[in-house]
Amino acid sequence: MSYDLEDHPDLKDAAWIRAANRRAKREIRKQRRRARMRAHSGKIVSAIALVVIGAVLFGMYRFGTFDKVSLPEVTLPTAAAPYTGVNTDAPFKNTPADQWADGEKGIVAPDQNPEYAASYEAVRKALITGHLDPRVIADHDMEPFVAPLAPAQQGPWRNEPGGTAITRLKKGTKLLPNGIKVDGKMWPGRDEYGRPVVHTSYRFAYAFDPGDQKTLLDQYEIVALQRADVDYQLTADGFWITKSDGFWYSMACKSLKEGFLAPMFIEKRPMPTGVTTDDVRKPEEWFAPDVTMPDTDCE
Repeated sequence: MSYDLEDHPDLKDAAWIRAANRRAKREIRKQRRRARMRAHSGKIVSAIALVVIGAVLFGMYRFGTFDKVSLPEVTLPTAAAPYTGVNTDAPFKNTPADQWADGEKGIVAPDQNPEYAASYEAVRKALITGHLDPRVIADHDMEPFVAPLAPAQQGPWRNEPGGTAITRLKKGTKLLPNGIKVDGKMWPGRDEYGRPVVHTSYRFAYAFDPGDQKTLLDQYEIVALQRADVDYQLTADGFWITKSDGFWYSMACKSLKEGFLAPMFIEKRPMPTGVTTDDVRKPEEWFAPDVTMPDTDCE
């Protein structure tokens, strides 16, 4: 025997209708509980899922097929939210340092002049040790950097390290994997007595791990720059640092005053006294190889 939909016996059975309504409400409550448990990782998906399930349940109610059809399981996204405002997978992207060399690949001798060969190698090692070696930059162990220096310079550099010839990261900070980019040059020269000297001008960009700070505003909050213009000289008395100049950019000022490089995100950074937004250079100007050496903007 066949029936029109409106005359189907199940739809005239009050007990069946009450049971169907209870099953529908239970299923919706279950889905709502799941949605609340994942409140921060799938609100839109949860809402859509509930609408779809509601439509399915109503259709089953109309056609009397609750007992024949199993309801679908809805899996909501549970992955942790990515960082907002910064890219930690490609930390130098959209900065001038993105095209720089990785680490020590950016430190090479300019030529094969035999008169300078030994000096070039000594300078290259000093740059790598002072700016890339974890023992120096992270552990603050000065011995790898101090050992090759002339005896007269070892004491001062061991006891009062500072300046741009080395980099020391603030304790508690951590670099991202492959978090150092390098660009610059070294070239031969002479001092006032005509003796060989090696001039250098390098820029080191460091990308820091933001840790549990999920929301940052700008890529430069995790990328700090150190410019180092240093002269080295290899003599019969040893290896000397004869000049050290440079600056820092996009860094934490309080840490810099203490002698350490750290990213901006670890502290609030107010506009320096007397400086307006019109006075602040653009990042590409700070990163440029021939930029005029500025004063630090940490008050």
